[in-house]
Amino acid sequence: MSDRTVIVGGGHVGLTLYADMRRTRPTADVRVVSSRVPDPAEVPLTMRDILTDEIHTVPSRRTDFLRDDPAVSEALAAADCVLVTVPDIPKVRSSVVSRLLELLAHRPVPIVMIRGGQGGALWLAERLADPRAAAWEVLLVEDSLYGCRAQGGHIEYKRKDQIGAAHYGQDPKLPLEALARALGEPGWLSRFALRTPSELVFDPLGYYIHTAVALDPSNVVRTARGERYLHYSEGIDPTLGEQLDAMDTERVALAGAYGVESDTFPQILRRQYGHQPRSNFYATMAATRDLYRSLSPSDVGSLRLSRTLREDIPALFTMLELARVQNIPMPTTSAFADALPYLLDRIGLAITDIDRYPPPARGMDGEAVRRLLDDRTKYPTKEDS
Repeated sequence: MSDRTVIVGGGHVGLTLYADMRRTRPTADVRVVSSRVPDPAEVPLTMRDILTDEIHTVPSRRTDFLRDDPAVSEALAAADCVLVTVPDIPKVRSSVVSRLLELLAHRPVPIVMIRGGQGGALWLAERLADPRAAAWEVLLVEDSLYGCRAQGGHIEYKRKDQIGAAHYGQDPKLPLEALARALGEPGWLSRFALRTPSELVFDPLGYYIHTAVALDPSNVVRTARGERYLHYSEGIDPTLGEQLDAMDTERVALAGAYGVESDTFPQILRRQYGHQPRSNFYATMAATRDLYRSLSPSDVGSLRLSRTLREDIPALFTMLELARVQNIPMPTTSAFADALPYLLDRIGLAITDIDRYPPPARGMDGEAVRRLLDDRTKYPTKEDS
């Protein structure tokens, strides 16, 4: 049986997936489509499990990393499983999905979308109604399979205990088993909790926990002077913690308006990592120092280009559009969105510099949104109309 896996995106998550596959299956046929090719000094890779402190040296090949056609097209066209790890940035996701529709048209191939849906959830549901994707088995992953950080050839990671996932296709077992087979560990199957696509939309919270921390005026000052801080444990003070807690509460309430039961962020941390909530949001986050190793950008220029802004601001506006559809007030979240032009101007960006996904069509109500997300076959494609 052939077993060719292609990972689209060579950032923290893509590199961690590649290393984990090569760790368990040194002869695995894995390719990474990335603009970055490791230096010889970064091969082999070193993996350290943050929770157990286990260290593994992983064999890897520079030739596994592809950046130019025709090698990229050939690898994708021959893939038996594709993992998309590029950020949920409108232009990036649009380019990737268009390429997959071209190269994998009508093939029954498992496609795993890491950060499967929030900012681009409605857009993706419509794109996957394309007849060329009808045979795909698509797994939408709520965020990442790991908490991870890749620096050069060194990777720090921890696997999540439970990962929300949704499915488009005939049988969710097909992409789940393909992913577990690619990772070389059947035990991965027990980590996934299947949900509907509409349920999955409300769990990611990077749209405020990333953006509000990175653009907090005091943190911008730190970034401007070249100071790097642990995003979750060192980037949140008690005042910002209260704001984030209010935004978290609004997210859960919005989910409820769509008939979806969503966990608070402290509850998600307990589900994913066994991290016990503390007395309040700030204290819970301050205690994640040994859990989250994500660092702030190294300078303001890096912040301007970061996925923290390019991925999460579009998601923020998607969530506010979902609130508008259901007429649900989100005062703290709305106030933060209103402040974005000022906050972005402080780092040399305009709000128009950030791409957005198209909003739901005017006239759509909450039930229409649910149907679009959860029953995409009811919606005709442009080819059908």
